[in-house]
Amino acid sequence: MNRIWWFVVFGMACYGFGALSVTADELFGIAQFYGPKGLYYFPIIGPRGLWDSWVYVFSGLALCLFLSLVSIMKLQRQ
Repeated sequence: MNRIWWFVVFGMACYGFGALSVTADELFGIAQFYGPKGLYYFPIIGPRGLWDSWVYVFSGLALCLFLSLVSIMKLQRQ
């Protein structure tokens, strides 16, 4: 059961990494089109400036990368 849990964590981390990578691409397009005054609308927290959005996205990417690496190490130890 513990092994299945780490597979689920790995899958969620990979999905999150892909979704956040697409979001980073959208942010880059917004930055090119609107400049530094562009806004990005997050589903739950609402509109944020580009700087805040980049911080959120890269923090999420770092968290997903960390979770995927931890789950890989845990799966190899079992």
